[in-house]
Amino acid sequence: MTKKEVMGAIKYMQKYQTETDKIEAKTAEKGCPQKCYDTISAFANKDGGIIIFGINENNNFKEQDVYNVNDLQKQITSLCTTSLEPKIRPEFLALTYNGKKLLAVKINELPQKKKPCYYKNVGIHKGSYIRIGDSDEHMTDYEIYNLQSYTDDIKEDLRPIKRAEFEDLNQDKIQQYLEKIKDKKPNLSKFSDEKILKLNGIIENSTGKIHPTLAGMMVFGEYPQGYLPQLFIACVVVPGRKLGDVGELGQRFDDNERVEGTIEEMLDKSLAFVRRNIGTMVIIDDDGKRTDIPHYPMKALREAIANALIHRDYSINTEGSYIYLRIFDDRIEILNPGGLYGNNRIENLGTDNILDVRNNTIIRLLEETTDIVENRHTGIATMRDEMKKMNLPEPEFENLRGTFKVTFRKEKSDETVKNFTGNCTDNFTENCTDREIKVLELLKVNPSITQLELANELKTSRRTISTVLSKLKEKGKIERVGSDRKGSWKIL
Repeated sequence: MTKKEVMGAIKYMQKYQTETDKIEAKTAEKGCPQKCYDTISAFANKDGGIIIFGINENNNFKEQDVYNVNDLQKQITSLCTTSLEPKIRPEFLALTYNGKKLLAVKINELPQKKKPCYYKNVGIHKGSYIRIGDSDEHMTDYEIYNLQSYTDDIKEDLRPIKRAEFEDLNQDKIQQYLEKIKDKKPNLSKFSDEKILKLNGIIENSTGKIHPTLAGMMVFGEYPQGYLPQLFIACVVVPGRKLGDVGELGQRFDDNERVEGTIEEMLDKSLAFVRRNIGTMVIIDDDGKRTDIPHYPMKALREAIANALIHRDYSINTEGSYIYLRIFDDRIEILNPGGLYGNNRIENLGTDNILDVRNNTIIRLLEETTDIVENRHTGIATMRDEMKKMNLPEPEFENLRGTFKVTFRKEKSDETVKNFTGNCTDNFTENCTDREIKVLELLKVNPSITQLELANELKTSRRTISTVLSKLKEKGKIERVGSDRKGSWKIL
């Protein structure tokens, strides 16, 4: 921590009249503030931060002398070493700013395995905080559990499903797996089938009765949701750009499906849902050859959905939560229970940094039985590359409180639209008015575009657009494929 860094933080607060997720202002004119353990805990549990004593938030963040720099430093040190668990080692910097004596205290982020930092007087569940924006919020029970499970190396995917029996696993797949694993790992051949399955985390028999593990159920289960009903994907198509928008007929969703099965089955079914709902661009080259291109790269979406299924939190704390796949007019969102695990950070995704893995057994079993994780460690890079190929914005990643969210946006650059549209040939536009030509070009870019969207794009009425489309159909330029509500336009 340097004087320049602290002065920059003060100027920021005074300019924008706000604190941040890493800067806190506190007055200490008459003594050490009675409550600052919450901010110390919050900074230690997230990304660290600086507390500047001698800045009055309620007076436009103006400077005012602290009562006694030396005593204030002793009080903060005592709080950090005797009242907080684990102990915090703050850094101090006394300075004079605009003639006022201030004290800056830097709190470093704790190592992941030492979190959470909490105020001992009220205990871990009431005394653990996390920094959200410019406020210190109590950590939820799940956030505390998530930290502790990492510290204690709890493997939730090895948890036995005690209501289930061995017969609830697909026996044909189990036999295929045993044959394959014995061939690949000959040292296992000397063991019984039961022991092989136990060693590989598919079953658990410590009580004398065989139960599938969660990993075994999610990879080999006949019907996992019979015992784990909330481990599904909720797929919806929203007729608008935000939840709550309704369609022309008052519908909340244009399509809605509960996707169930094993991880492999849910991946395939959810991708089929996406394909039928995102529409395609019809590209016709100079030779008249037609190519249909989805509005989003399917490889990128496959990686995102696979990641959600593989890396979600499968603990009992999130057993009632499902993966959410939402298709809006302008974007696709994929949300899975459980934030980033362990030391993982947003900025490290898609880099060469080694990432902590939550569900090691699930990943290993999928590696041995499917091609779902063939791009392991390169999935994020694949998403970015595939979006870039279509001149679409990079996918957005958000580590929310207990949820990880990926967003794919549909907006294209002007160059993309130009590339996909091209120039209509004379034959293509023969006997067409200027307005009809503009509609044809928009249909080529987006065959699923609605009449309302066409009207807004061309700044005309929906009735006019309806008339133009009817004329184009009469002239044999276009035809409607599918229903009025879910279909698309085909260029002839």
